[in-house]
Amino acid sequence: MRLAKSYWENALLQRKRFIMRKQTYTMIAAVLVLGCLTVSANAQCGGIPLIAKIPFQFSTRDATLPAGEYVVKCLDPIQHQLLFQSTDGKAAAIVPMILVIGKSQGGMRLVFHRYGRRYFFIQAWADGSNGLELPTTRAESAAARELAGIELKRETIVRIARR
Repeated sequence: MRLAKSYWENALLQRKRFIMRKQTYTMIAAVLVLGCLTVSANAQCGGIPLIAKIPFQFSTRDATLPAGEYVVKCLDPIQHQLLFQSTDGKAAAIVPMILVIGKSQGGMRLVFHRYGRRYFFIQAWADGSNGLELPTTRAESAAARELAGIELKRETIVRIARR
């Protein structure tokens, strides 16, 4: 009888070890996947933060910011949100962006559209081939319509940024 009992105890012990090993491997795999997702999400902002001196007042999606030096940070790499913050801390705006893949022409830069005396932020590029783009806003569309009546064209302004 003792032999039969030890056989079942041994089988139960082996089963428990198998379950513990399986749970351990599952946890290790989950941690690795989470780590990979975090690295991937941080790569989506493409090397941002940037610092740029912007010599004109400009509009983002929801805000108009004065001329000055700005730090542009990736606030949320998954939802591609940028934070524009003046170095003096007096102006800031959060800008939701869209990821643009493989269209970089090199270098860190901020891109603006100019309509007459009005400037609209449209893109942020860092090192690498990916950038972030702001979809055309209602204010920019309205400025384009106004200029269409007097036959002025949109200009693209590029400001070089640094880290």
